[in-house]
Amino acid sequence: MKALTIIVVLILVSIVWLSCLYTAYADQYGTLGIRHSDNPVVCVFEPDHLYTDKGEDIVNAAYASVSLWQEKLFEHSPDGNWRFLVITIPLEDHKYKQASQFPACTILIAFEYVNEENRSLGYTYLDFSKSTHKYAHIVLFTHDFRVTHHYDASNGGEAAYVKSTFEIKPFSIVALQNIITHEFGHALGLGHYKITDYPIYTSDKPWIDASIMYYSINPLDNEVAKPKYVDIKMVETIYKKDGFGGSVSPPLKTGYYTAGDSEICTHKCNIFRS
Repeated sequence: MKALTIIVVLILVSIVWLSCLYTAYADQYGTLGIRHSDNPVVCVFEPDHLYTDKGEDIVNAAYASVSLWQEKLFEHSPDGNWRFLVITIPLEDHKYKQASQFPACTILIAFEYVNEENRSLGYTYLDFSKSTHKYAHIVLFTHDFRVTHHYDASNGGEAAYVKSTFEIKPFSIVALQNIITHEFGHALGLGHYKITDYPIYTSDKPWIDASIMYYSINPLDNEVAKPKYVDIKMVETIYKKDGFGGSVSPPLKTGYYTAGDSEICTHKCNIFRS
């Protein structure tokens, strides 16, 4: 039995390796294997006034991100049902509460002060385990945490560690909006978009030119990022052209779609049809 298990593992590894070779010169788009059965109710949780004085601007940025998705979906797929109901949850109504305590919300957008554990700008938690409340919980950090390590090489030898200092700075409203727009794609069921034959774009901003779901975003950039044509085509792949609450067949494919899949548009469409 152990030998058989090893053989199976080796076969799986070989398949993965061969698939990587096959798609070595293509773009790839991931899916998360989830979809909302009806129009999502988006709840934007008011940021805590203790760590930001731009709560209203941040909430407006969240609304703008949702609007970008809705506008692009209707633009490219006008016959679909792409309506989002967006509401704001005041701080006094959600402080010290969990996402599961808001059963009416299917996409929750919340804000925390700073991420001291890693450089993640935000994350999306998916809970589709209960039929009574399936939701995506987006968490954004309003401030950037940076650590600088200082070394002394004045003696001419190997640089010696002296100290570390840290700095906490607020993200710009544009940066927060871009991060929300990206995470909102995850909340709809989209994975990351990857370019394996980069560079194919004229600028160094693939999250602007290629896909809002490109796996890396520069928070220092002040250009507003919008869903691209390939992003909308992937949403159509998940929900079909009739949108939320419509067709649910064929079964949702989980994993990576590649340039060889006819149901999505590749980077060429981004260039000519963005």
